[in-house]
Amino acid sequence: MNIPRESHGEVNADLGDVHRFGQASESLFRRLYRGLSRRRQLEFELQRQRQISQRQIAESATLRRRVEALETEGRQRGGELERLTQVLSSLEDGIVVQDINGKVTMMNQAAQEMLGGKRAFWDSALGAMFEQYRDVGDTAAELTPLGESAELPLNNRFVRAQLIAIGDEGKRRIGTVIILRDVTHDALAERLKNGFVTHIARDMERPVGVIKLAGELLSAQPEDADINQRLLDKLLRNVDVLDQLALELVDISQLSAGVYDVRREPVIVESAIWSVVNGIDAEVKSRGIDLLVMTRGLSGVQIRGDDSRLQWALGHLIRNGASYNSDGGYVAVAARAELRDAKTYALISVSDNGVGISGEDLPHIFERFYRGGASAADARPPGLGQGLYVARAICQAHGGFLDVQSRLNVGSIFTMGLPVYAAAVA
Repeated sequence: MNIPRESHGEVNADLGDVHRFGQASESLFRRLYRGLSRRRQLEFELQRQRQISQRQIAESATLRRRVEALETEGRQRGGELERLTQVLSSLEDGIVVQDINGKVTMMNQAAQEMLGGKRAFWDSALGAMFEQYRDVGDTAAELTPLGESAELPLNNRFVRAQLIAIGDEGKRRIGTVIILRDVTHDALAERLKNGFVTHIARDMERPVGVIKLAGELLSAQPEDADINQRLLDKLLRNVDVLDQLALELVDISQLSAGVYDVRREPVIVESAIWSVVNGIDAEVKSRGIDLLVMTRGLSGVQIRGDDSRLQWALGHLIRNGASYNSDGGYVAVAARAELRDAKTYALISVSDNGVGISGEDLPHIFERFYRGGASAADARPPGLGQGLYVARAICQAHGGFLDVQSRLNVGSIFTMGLPVYAAAVA
């Protein structure tokens, strides 16, 4: 079949159009595919970013919850620490916490009172105790005692101290805690237990020996002989010593049993003072001590109380002033009425220029059976150390007080304060 030449030209033109269309379509589809691919990539990237964002949001929420949990835990720990600090502060036992180098990081109130302040730590026996175990690095447990507990003198007290190492999970020492217990009264009780029989036997030995000797001498005299007044006076004075000792022990037993009581009868203060002074004047002067008396504004002033016990307390203070003095010294009794805290008191002061009381003994002289050490100028007088304890108890039983001021080798001033009977004031 023969195709005309013109038809061939048309076919070729059509084929050219198809080719050009194909080329244009290829470019279009290529661009379209690329656009679709890019879109898919963008969608994938967007999805990936969304997933990352969601993870970050989740992680952020988790982190936020973790931070909130840590803040809550911190507040709880802070509250627990505050409560623990409050508990430690309220304990009667002293607590001292140190770091590994010995720096004090916490000291409760009881420990500060026993030491006299944080700064006193290294100057005290506790500093030496820490140094003894400073190089110990390993611990057997979280809390490991270092050595045995020890009784130490601390700021005019007796304190039992226990040093304990604090260990971490690896049993390495990270700090130290010292537990302190005030055993002053226990130490005094131990002193009493060990020395009571010896003291009372010694105190009774002298008056009993004098009474026995005076009795033998009196009994050896003929029946018609004149009375030896000197021997009789000596015998009676020593009977009074034994009677005084017995009275003190009875008062102590009543105080210990919680049944101590005093009579409530009108007592004229000035008359009671002169009664004591007149009865003790010869005894004091026989020791080479001058007894001086001065009263002011006490005319007709009365208190309600037990006359015999009040006179005993005042007599004990005067005897102490003479006993802890030397030849040529003095004991002065000064009395007056004075208003204190809207209440009128009869104040009776007994002062002396004797050996005085040391700062170590002064806080304890009113404690039962406490006896301080003798000074170089003083051979300590006999006694159980119960007199001042009973004297203060007598004053307190009358609603009053007994105070002391003293300087070593200068002297002492004891002041009895007794509330004046209201009717007498009016």
